[in-house]
Amino acid sequence: MRRQLDRVPPLVALIGATGLAMLIPAAKATLDHQAPVGRVFLYWALLCLLTAALVAIAGAGRARKSGPQGAFLLLATIYLVVPAVMALPLAETMVQMRYVDAWFEMISAFTTTGASLLDLPRRAPDAVHLWRAMAGWAGGLFILAAASALLAPLRLGGFDLLSRHGSGATRVGLGVIGPGARLWAHMVMVLPAFSGLTLLLWMLLTLTGQPGFDALILALGTLSTSGVLARETMGSIGLGAEMAIFAFLIVALSRRFLPGHGSGRWTPHQDPELVTAAVLVGLVTLFVVVRHWAGAFEASGTGDLPAMGRAAWGAAFTSLSFLTTTGFVNQDWIASRVWSGLTPPGLILMSVALLGGGVATTAGGIKLLRLYALTRLGRFELLRMIYPSMVVGGNDYDRFLATSGARSAWLFTMIFALTAVVVVALLLFSGMGLETAMIFAIAALTNTGQIVQVAGEAPLYWFLLGDPARVVLALAMILGRLEILVLLAAILDRSRRA
Repeated sequence: MRRQLDRVPPLVALIGATGLAMLIPAAKATLDHQAPVGRVFLYWALLCLLTAALVAIAGAGRARKSGPQGAFLLLATIYLVVPAVMALPLAETMVQMRYVDAWFEMISAFTTTGASLLDLPRRAPDAVHLWRAMAGWAGGLFILAAASALLAPLRLGGFDLLSRHGSGATRVGLGVIGPGARLWAHMVMVLPAFSGLTLLLWMLLTLTGQPGFDALILALGTLSTSGVLARETMGSIGLGAEMAIFAFLIVALSRRFLPGHGSGRWTPHQDPELVTAAVLVGLVTLFVVVRHWAGAFEASGTGDLPAMGRAAWGAAFTSLSFLTTTGFVNQDWIASRVWSGLTPPGLILMSVALLGGGVATTAGGIKLLRLYALTRLGRFELLRMIYPSMVVGGNDYDRFLATSGARSAWLFTMIFALTAVVVVALLLFSGMGLETAMIFAIAALTNTGQIVQVAGEAPLYWFLLGDPARVVLALAMILGRLEILVLLAAILDRSRRA
């Protein structure tokens, strides 16, 4: 069975898996006495399974080439085709949603961006929300497997910072084992842990008093960092549920929490990504609390310790959520305005979302390890101004991060900035204002769709965008998910072969 699956093209296998997954919302709609919705998902599930089976049989035995450019084309094709297949039942179920809108919705979910075109989510059937959350969860699982299976051998996607000579996951090239077999092997490796963590969070949220369906949506959105919700906001879910979500968001800060990454002894307090994340969350929390306290003291002349505690928790939870590019907004983050009279600083959330989470995790953004490498380089450059003959100390990996690793991180950061400029320019051509275009571009490239509601003075909404802007932002989401260096590596490799 394993060898037969290895021979199936990854795209065909994913289409078949998508059809199989459609049976779950079909069953949900049937249980909710929404037979028309259930039939739509059931019919498309059968059609996808039949199509995948016929294509797999027709293509059996054919040799497939692999290589750096083949890996990028495979990933790009999957991110374009799989959401298009996922959009088929959604477009037919939602009468007011065109197929282009459904395609954007599914690209947003599968890239774990979480940008929704639903203006009134409460009116949509629960089966639709379940399908959106499942698409986000599947996208998180896929990027975990694809990062270690396809990007690690090329030393891209942040793997260029993990070791001077490459980690254990990067020692087998794409030419030794085909991309399909590698994807399948890493998917099998990650799936049990990823599913187990999701199930555990679902159970914990249910024990805190959340309804079963809402708890499931929250669990799927948390582990995938998609932030997909069945309503407009997360709402007041209680401190216990928020603490559970906070704990599981830490998984998106370091690849070490999932199997197949790293070797040897590992201690969390020595992990550069976790330490950097703790410093960032602490600084944001301190800044927000001091800012709100100053506003409250100026307004009333007294402090309010309970309100200060709620503001601190709201800042810590929301900053970690956006650092992992999940996008959950805590109610205390919003309610702190009542205490201080000041608007919550949404620009800070956009800044931490830009930094992103850990390498080879479901989080988007520039990544914490790159920030850590650049910080070490800056520190050594400042010391070199005082001691010009200073030699970089530390072990081999520390020296690598402060030299070659930092240059690689700087290269990616500049490419990311240039890509953001191009996306903003395209949005300006579509008729969007400069500030609005910058917010939407950052939201798409960092795969944090919820930024648009908190970064500006007034909330922005995805469903108000025109078709040209939606197409540009959908492609930007894919670029942000794959990382632009992967595209450049494919182009440069093809130019060298020409």
